[in-house]
Amino acid sequence: MRNWANTRLAGVLLTATLGALVLSACGGEAAGKSNADLLKEAAANMKAAKSYQMTANVDQAGQAVALTGMIDIGNNNTKMDMDVSGQKVSVIAVGSDVYLSTDGGTTYSKSGAEGASITEGFGSFTKMWDSFQADQVDKAKDALKDGTPATETIDGVATKHITANAKDLSILGGASGTATEGTLDLWISTDKPLVRQMKIDGTSGGQPIKGTLTWSKFDEKFDITAPPTAASPNLLITAGK
Repeated sequence: MRNWANTRLAGVLLTATLGALVLSACGGEAAGKSNADLLKEAAANMKAAKSYQMTANVDQAGQAVALTGMIDIGNNNTKMDMDVSGQKVSVIAVGSDVYLSTDGGTTYSKSGAEGASITEGFGSFTKMWDSFQADQVDKAKDALKDGTPATETIDGVATKHITANAKDLSILGGASGTATEGTLDLWISTDKPLVRQMKIDGTSGGQPIKGTLTWSKFDEKFDITAPPTAASPNLLITAGK
């Protein structure tokens, strides 16, 4: 099995990015709702979602991380493909069992401590909304303004674009464990409020960071199963309504 230090670092980078992005909170009006109310409603819907697909592209201090994942929260299953500065890793987690692949998902090995370390970092994807505090949003409601343009279509979905400076929302930045400065943007769907996209462009812990995260395919069924641990080209995950 290869050295997973870079993979663990990816989890750290993404966790920090998520902490920074969750800073985003409030101001302005959209469809009769303030940006604060829109975000609070979106956060509640994100917390209630049973599954979703997410992508992340993050560059922090020259360390590039790209990730695509299917997350089945209801059944505690995850399938992710990640590229950490050219090191590609596929991860399947079924309950507490974790499987890793470095050949594009052709072969997998059941993992122990390495997999546990990786999935611990991935826990931020499903737990970030659990720690979201509406009262902190209200306290920072004037820090976040309408983006330019104020409304945009993301993956065919109409959204409200909200932007803020991370320094104005430092009370929420503690989730990342590092000081974050720069511009934070969110795109929240206006039919059923859900966070469709987040971006950060600034510094974290004194290091430059840029990141984009997107969410889609909410509450779809993902057939994520434990892979065979021998060579197999079988398709391990499908998505459908």
